[in-house]
Amino acid sequence: MKLLRDPLIHFLTLGALLFIGHALWTTHVIRADRELVVDTREITRQSELFAVENGRPPSDAELQGIVLAYVEEEVLAREAVKLGLDADDTIIRRRLAQKMRLLGDASAELSPDDKVLREWFALRADRYAVDERRGVEHVFFSDEGRTDAKADAAAADLSDWKSVGDPFIIARSIAPQTRAKLQQDYGGAFARTAFEAEPGAWSAPVRSPFGIHRLRVTDIVPRQELSFETARARVLADWQAEARDRAKAESLRRMVEQYDVVITE
Repeated sequence: MKLLRDPLIHFLTLGALLFIGHALWTTHVIRADRELVVDTREITRQSELFAVENGRPPSDAELQGIVLAYVEEEVLAREAVKLGLDADDTIIRRRLAQKMRLLGDASAELSPDDKVLREWFALRADRYAVDERRGVEHVFFSDEGRTDAKADAAAADLSDWKSVGDPFIIARSIAPQTRAKLQQDYGGAFARTAFEAEPGAWSAPVRSPFGIHRLRVTDIVPRQELSFETARARVLADWQAEARDRAKAESLRRMVEQYDVVITE
């Protein structure tokens, strides 16, 4: 019985137990690391992604191929991490940072009362105004097949304007548009002429990306200030977007404060 009370025996027994425990734990970790579970939820997710991209659900054979591709991708990703290939990778780092930022978007939407929204709207009412819009009619003169399209446009008799000029890919009559929209579609000179011209008078020749035009203003819709009630849905969406941005910025600031940032030369 003295043998059982020997400290050396206790030490050796404890060491053996620790060794066995460590071996069992290592085996468990290795097995867990080598286990790749493809459950029903993942198969459903992969199937839904296929349907979105292809407009139909996958066949049985296609689904088998999808699952095999997922398994291969997961195995390659795990092996890459083991080799440290994810370290110092700018694309992976940016993707992870993007996911952290998106976590803020998954939070519950804030719902301020009308008093808060009205005060917020009052400080930004110009943002919700509808800019002046102008409708125009125009005659088009193509550079193709003409020696001088601008001279032809200047000399044209526009009393019967619908029968003058060349065919145009867009309508000759343009419904009221903002200056920004006209500039986007027809260029800066066209938009500037439309918003500087007096209604009813034909303009001098104006160049656009398409060619030469003569135009006249047919309709003017004045700038409109929207009421809070009319703009409320947009105001709420903008308020929530701004609140989310503030919350994410504050969350990021707090995370950064937890680190000791050292910049070396």
